[in-house]
Amino acid sequence: MKRMVIKTVGVLMIISLLFTGCTSIVSNSENKKIKETIDLVLSYDKGYDDTVSKYISKVNFNIVNYVSFYSTYLGDASLEKYESTIRSIKKENEKYRVCMVLNMVAKAKEVHGHEEERDEAEGENVPVEIVLTKNSNKYYIESFKEYESLDKAIENNKDFK
Repeated sequence: MKRMVIKTVGVLMIISLLFTGCTSIVSNSENKKIKETIDLVLSYDKGYDDTVSKYISKVNFNIVNYVSFYSTYLGDASLEKYESTIRSIKKENEKYRVCMVLNMVAKAKEVHGHEEERDEAEGENVPVEIVLTKNSNKYYIESFKEYESLDKAIENNKDFK
């Protein structure tokens, strides 16, 4: 009887591991550090330098940094508002997969021609998925994906629900 219980528990543990894969729960302190890293890189307004090079490559920085992104459309721009909310963080093997939603407002730094106000762009409920690794106690952004809309993100990725 005792052997049967041990076998059953063993089989259930193996089945559980197969269903959950190699994911693990991320601690609150890791969660906070990951969010701080992502927020720093996405909203950093001084261009690619030593501050952000610890967390992302130059090529990826130019893709994910929203100050650079909005400056492409508005001219020299600044983020007037940047807010982020994490929907989920999963650790899979040695990578962290983060699903989050951003709300941002960017404004051009200059008024052009006859305009009375600065140009403005707004990103509301912008869903992004970011993959990070951890090296020497620092998180490093490896990839970034922005979804077309929050509805599409929820439809395509259960971690946004």
